Amino acid sequence: MRLRVRLLIAAACGACLTTSAIAQSGVPEPVQFQPAQPQPGSPPAGGSLPPVGAPFTQTAANPAPAVQPPTLNITPPPLHNSAPPPPAATVAPAPPPVAPAAPVPVGQSALAVKQTLPDAIIPGQPVVMEVTVSNGGTRPAENVVLTGWWTNGYDLAEASVVAQMVNGRKAWGLGALAAGETRTLKMKLAPQAGVAVAEFRSGFDATCSTATDTRAVKVLKPELHLQVVAAETAFVGHPVPLQLRIKNPTAVPVSSVVVRTTLADPLTHPKGNSLESELAVIPAGGTEVLPLDLTAVRAGDGRVKVRVVGANCEPVEAEVKLTAIEARVAVTMNGPKSLYRDWPATYEAVIENQGDQPIKAASFEVKLPPGFTDLRASDKPGYDAASHRIVWKFDALQPGEKKTVIWFGFAKQAEDLTTTGLAAVGGAPLKRAEWTTKNLGAESK
Repeated sequence: MRLRVRLLIAAACGACLTTSAIAQSGVPEPVQFQPAQPQPGSPPAGGSLPPVGAPFTQTAANPAPAVQPPTLNITPPPLHNSAPPPPAATVAPAPPPVAPAAPVPVGQSALAVKQTLPDAIIPGQPVVMEVTVSNGGTRPAENVVLTGWWTNGYDLAEASVVAQMVNGRKAWGLGALAAGETRTLKMKLAPQAGVAVAEFRSGFDATCSTATDTRAVKVLKPELHLQVVAAETAFVGHPVPLQLRIKNPTAVPVSSVVVRTTLADPLTHPKGNSLESELAVIPAGGTEVLPLDLTAVRAGDGRVKVRVVGANCEPVEAEVKLTAIEARVAVTMNGPKSLYRDWPATYEAVIENQGDQPIKAASFEVKLPPGFTDLRASDKPGYDAASHRIVWKFDALQPGEKKTVIWFGFAKQAEDLTTTGLAAVGGAPLKRAEWTTKNLGAESK
């Protein structure tokens, strides 16, 4: 009798490595199997395997005797007179061998699978075998799973690790294998009654999960904020000051910033109605302020549209509406024509809206002469000590409305006192007035 055993070994960590071996033998003798050392843990349900070094003992109720080869003294007849052998039971073909995979990269886990089988198998006897899985890589192999198949006609009777069915195959979970670690699975396959097997084939695949480190890191998204600061009212023929405030509120610098401004009639600029400015970078948390002075050439409603773009951020836009009106503001000032040094002096100014439109956010400032000290003033104005100025602010001047302000001080120097008054709206000057008081010097005794 000639029996042939083919061994298909497959191992993979994300891929499979396959090894095959073919063994042949003549008339078989009773075989003693040498299973590997059992793994720690409880023996599998349904019985136990023989200890290492002990011969396998049949555990069936009617053990089959060992087959002895008969002595044949009859000369066989010629081949053409030979009777055909009896037909064997039909056996379904075994699964095809698993193709080898690409080499495992250096620095990863690399699984290898090796089967240990008897040199020959006796019909009707169980097959005792071992499958060893080893990690020859430099990294641990996580969640190692061993799957196997074998020739139809044999059922799994015992295994040192409980098997499960995965995709129609037996599978064993072996857990984690450290680098260089080896684990052995022992099993016994029982033959199915009435099924003749001409060749026993088996194959095993070992797979593992790839080690993964998943983290979430916030991606900082740069952005820009835009604000256009301007008075609601512009005056024909007078400067219309604007401020473009571009802010970067994020922790990421924004580079290649481009500011595009479009003006609508009656607003104009010396460089045209389509303006463009470039900024190298706006630092994280920084703000850039761009002044923009326009002029209204006639009365009417005008618009200013600003668009700002920067690297890796969404464009931002802002639009403001300005109403241009004729400036009809009158300013008159009164004070003493002359005085002696160290004498007190009282001054008065009247600001009048002579137009037919309200004037909002108007102001009146007085530039005081040097040596005019000990100041007093009506209507609680602000005082700028560095420029020696007094400033009054008005919410609005209605058509025909007048505002009167008064201030008082002492002339401490011998020079003449020249006082300048300026009416403005939103920082845009509208009307100026001036008053000079002659200083008579020290008073005669």
